Amino acid sequence: MKRVILLITALILMLTLSAADNMPDFRLSDMDGNNVSLESLLGKGPVLIDFWADFCAPCKTAMPYLNELAEKYEDLTVVMISIDAPKTQMRAKNYLKSKNYKFVALFDPDKSLAKKLNVGTPPHSFILNPEGKIVYSHVGFEPGLEAEYDRHIKAMVAPEILPVPKDKVKLEVNNPEPQTLEGNK
Repeated sequence: MKRVILLITALILMLTLSAADNMPDFRLSDMDGNNVSLESLLGKGPVLIDFWADFCAPCKTAMPYLNELAEKYEDLTVVMISIDAPKTQMRAKNYLKSKNYKFVALFDPDKSLAKKLNVGTPPHSFILNPEGKIVYSHVGFEPGLEAEYDRHIKAMVAPEILPVPKDKVKLEVNNPEPQTLEGNK
């Protein structure tokens, strides 16, 4: 009986840990009140999700850097999720409108998604692969950190081409004559 309980406990723990690697599905409202799901954000390329609040100075410091990443990588989707309470949401919306950033702005006023991800103090950033797996997470922001974000994003959108070992390359020269589209000169 003890073995069964231990086995069940171990299975539950393993499922919990493996599920933690994936961003939980969500539906949050955008600036216009439309619901946006995680599924609608995935598939194009990596997704950078940043939880922020209007009162958070480091959050506002991060935004221009995150916007630069959004402009640099065509396949990157940057999502800013405000955890501002409903009464301060309008101030957050006005702030975003005044900046004209190139990212998706969503609102989690009851912090339901933030709680699932153990987001306490903003900013808290997550980088997801195109399938929704969390590949990087960071709390806080200071200039220079965007280089770390860039490294993770670049690894997904422009993986380095590895050199082919010379013993795998076979050059054949069957016809030493110069070739044109019409054949031999």
